[in-house]
Amino acid sequence: MHPANEEWSASEWLTLRLGPVWVLSALVGRIRFDAVEQEAFWRIVDEVGRRHPGLASRLMDAAFDNRDWLFDEFELDGRPVVSGLSQVVSLLERTSAEASAEAREAILEVGHGFARARGPFGRRESQADTQVLLLVAQLLETTTETARNNPLNSHLPI
Repeated sequence: MHPANEEWSASEWLTLRLGPVWVLSALVGRIRFDAVEQEAFWRIVDEVGRRHPGLASRLMDAAFDNRDWLFDEFELDGRPVVSGLSQVVSLLERTSAEASAEAREAILEVGHGFARARGPFGRRESQADTQVLLLVAQLLETTTETARNNPLNSHLPI
């Protein structure tokens, strides 16, 4: 198990590890996952962890290293997807903008990998999963990014 970041308590580090699981929950629409879903999820978490550096890799490795109990912890947690991902983003805002962006990208990448795995022929996402992941991507934006992407802040006429 990887040590928690000095900035986070044990419960906050758990919240970060649950980030990819909230994305999975958003995609499948429930908090319990069958063995095939779990196997695909852990394969993708492992792959994503290998592709990303720094905090993103540590986060994926920590989730993967705790795979024996992380789904149980998720079921006990009880936070809805929106609340959980919002707290993940808040915690990641304590790090550098680069580390935060990389970690949030990795969490979303797990969702895209899972959506492809369950999509047509295991090669592409279904349209429904793509829509869910667009919403998840918005939930994973920082407050600064959300404000910057707000059409009301555009210099263009509405």
